[in-house]
Amino acid sequence: MSGDITTSRDADQTRQNILEVALKEFSEYGLAGARVDRIAKGTRTTKGMIYYHFGDKDGLYKAVLEEIYPKLRNLEEKLDKSDLNPIEELEKIIDFTFDYHKNNENFVRMVMIENINNGKTLRSTDIDTVLSQNILMELNSILKRGQDLGVFKRSITPTDLHLLYTSFCFYRVSNHHTVSTVLGMNMLSSSNSIRHKNLVKTMIITYLSSPEQ
Repeated sequence: MSGDITTSRDADQTRQNILEVALKEFSEYGLAGARVDRIAKGTRTTKGMIYYHFGDKDGLYKAVLEEIYPKLRNLEEKLDKSDLNPIEELEKIIDFTFDYHKNNENFVRMVMIENINNGKTLRSTDIDTVLSQNILMELNSILKRGQDLGVFKRSITPTDLHLLYTSFCFYRVSNHHTVSTVLGMNMLSSSNSIRHKNLVKTMIITYLSSPEQ
């Protein structure tokens, strides 16, 4: 029995190792440019074992997508937001989103690659809007509590709120190379990151707190 458990654990570790190396490969070269040979060299397994676990390169790419999206949402849900008022809770979510994008550039690059490919593979996964329902429900609760307390005066949908802060967090990472070249700004530097994080929170809270025009 213990042997079966060990074998299962080893298989899980091998699979996880493959996914981690594949994430780096796909984020750097895209689906078309990625090579299973390079992935195998970077893992503790063989090319044949990769095919055994994932079928082919497309199957591996799909598995990487199915790994990274739930990981973000799971970490998001584990945030300790007890005893926070609506503004503090929203700021904590924005802080997490900002830091996650900054510290996980490969995730950002995978999202960019999938958008270049018109989201074709993502639509074929088990990932759907249900995955994002928890954060949208939480944002809806924050907005309602803030409005009931009189601190939020704007009417905005949870989806639009999510897009407002996420788009800024995403853009800083997705476009930092071109912005550095065109504007001469390193958006990922420590000083700029601190300033930008405070900026996005101030913009969102100020907007929500200002009266409707």
